[in-house]
Amino acid sequence: MANKVYQIPETALDWNDTSTPRTFTLNNLATLTGRQGDLHDLGTTARSPWVAWRAWFQSATTPVLGEVVRVYVKTSDGTIPDNDDGATDAAVSAEDKLRNLTPIGSIKVDEAATGVKFVKSGVIWLPHRHVAPVFWNATADNLVATNDLSGFKLTPIPREIQ
Repeated sequence: MANKVYQIPETALDWNDTSTPRTFTLNNLATLTGRQGDLHDLGTTARSPWVAWRAWFQSATTPVLGEVVRVYVKTSDGTIPDNDDGATDAAVSAEDKLRNLTPIGSIKVDEAATGVKFVKSGVIWLPHRHVAPVFWNATADNLVATNDLSGFKLTPIPREIQ
């Protein structure tokens, strides 16, 4: 009889406007601009390379159905990050700076209404030690100008054989 492999989710890592040490300032992110969060050091101890991710945003005004906020991860070896926009919570200097990042999904507007939290999630393989989320606001609206209504979360999901 084969052994079962269990997923045991670990503590989630949050990035949002007021998180420390993982700040990701999305408050009032303008249309057609991007933002990267702080690079987080996942450490050198044993960990799962598989992580569940969840990203969300709220629009400041009524969005149009089908508009998107594109989501990327930026990685680093601790010295050389995937682009030269630095390792801290900062504006993406140009849309071209997304070219060497890993796209993981797009959060799509599925309701033309304000006050709605639009959410996308998935699972990715992330063997890198340092990681940060990056959003590109491809909608025609700024993100809501309120702390912590837009953000990103990673949850390591190690697998254990029983």
